[in-house]
Amino acid sequence: MTVMRYRRIRNVLLAVVVWFPLLLSEPTWAQTARDSIKHDYLTATSALQKHIEDDFWIDDAPDSPELLRRHWFTAGEWVAAWLNEHPQAGAEGVRTAIQELVPEDANPKYLKLTDEAYLVAAPGALGNAFVVARMSGRYRLARSTAQIQAATGKQADILAAWRPENARHGRRGPYWAASGSAGTVEPTEFAMLPRDAEGRVRFYIEGAYAQSAGGTMGAQISLWSWDGTVARPLLARDFAVVVDQSVGTRLEGDLLKVQQKKFFRTFSSCGQCEERQTDWTVRITPEGVEDLGETSMVPELDAVDELFFRLVHQKPATDIASPRAISEAEKIVKSGRRGQSEKEWRENPWLGMMGKWTVNGNLSNKVLCLFLDSLYDPGAHLFKMKSTGGALFLTDVVETKQACQ
Repeated sequence: MTVMRYRRIRNVLLAVVVWFPLLLSEPTWAQTARDSIKHDYLTATSALQKHIEDDFWIDDAPDSPELLRRHWFTAGEWVAAWLNEHPQAGAEGVRTAIQELVPEDANPKYLKLTDEAYLVAAPGALGNAFVVARMSGRYRLARSTAQIQAATGKQADILAAWRPENARHGRRGPYWAASGSAGTVEPTEFAMLPRDAEGRVRFYIEGAYAQSAGGTMGAQISLWSWDGTVARPLLARDFAVVVDQSVGTRLEGDLLKVQQKKFFRTFSSCGQCEERQTDWTVRITPEGVEDLGETSMVPELDAVDELFFRLVHQKPATDIASPRAISEAEKIVKSGRRGQSEKEWRENPWLGMMGKWTVNGNLSNKVLCLFLDSLYDPGAHLFKMKSTGGALFLTDVVETKQACQ
C-alpha cells in the first residue's frame, strides 16, 4: 500500500468517525424548543407517577415536590412555546396546545384575560393554574398558583394549598374534607370580573380540594388582578360545598356571590345533600373588592334550629316562639334525647337527619314542612311562622302524617 493511498483511507475513516455521531443526532438539530419542553414534561410526568398516592397527592419522598413543580412548570412553558410558534392562534390555540401535550385531556380549562394573556389549568388531577402572557414580543410563563403569593394571614394559608410542598398525602382518609393550605386543589371554574379604575383585568379562580370520596367537600375561591406583567391576589376564602350543588358562584351586577354549605347545630343533612346554604357576597368596585359577609338562603330552617338549640340548652325562647310552639318543639327535643348518652347529648345534641322540606306562604306568614329522620320518632312537622321586625317568629308546631311536598 502506497503512502498516498494510506493517507486517503485514513482521511475517509477520520471523516466517518467525526460525522457518524452527528448523523445519528440529526433529529436533535431539527428539534425545536417546544419539542425539548415536551420531552422535559413527559420525563417529569413519568418520574412523578411513581410518587402519586390515591390519585390526587404525592408521597413523602424528598424529591416529590420538585417533580410536581417541574410537571406544572413545563406544562406552562409548553403552552408559551406553542403560542410563540403559532402567534395568531389566539385563545383556541391554548386548547390545541394542551391537547397536543396531553391528547386525553378532552376539555382543557382556560380563560382569555387579554388578547395576549391567558389563564390556564395545568392538565392532570394534581391541580395548578398559570398565566401565559406575551411580553417583549414573546409568550412566557408569567405566573403560577404554585408560587408564593403576595398575601398574609388566612388568605396566604388558603393560597398555599396550590404549592407543591403542600400536596403530600399525609395519611388522609377518603372522606378528608381539606381546607386552608392542605392541597391539592383542582381548578373548577375561571371567570372574569369587572376591570378596576386603572383598567387592570380582574378574574377569579374557583377550586375543589382533593378528596377521594364523599358528597360534601372543601372548596376555595380567590380573586386576582392582572396588570399585564403580574397577577396579584385580592381576596381568598375557603368553604364547603355539595357535589352538584344546585346554586354555585355567580356574578350579579357588581356583586360576586359564592354559595356554600354550612351546618345546623341540632340536625344535619346527608353528605350529598344541601344543608344550611349561605351566600358569601363580595362587591366588585372600581377601587377594589369589598367583603359584604354572609346571608342565609334558608332563614326558615335557621329559625327552627335556633328554637331547638335554645331548648336543648335550656335557654329562654319566648322572644322567638309562642308558648304553644315552644311546648310542641320541646316534645321533639325530648324524643331526640332518647338513646343518647349524657356525653353525646352534651357534646353533640342531634334531633335527626333532614329529609324533604318545603316552605309555603308569603313574606308575612310562612309554613315550613320539615322531615327529621331521628332514631325513635321520625316524622314531619309543620312549623308556622310570621315575620316580625325583620325576624321570623314561630307561632305553632304541628305534627303531620303527610310527606312534605
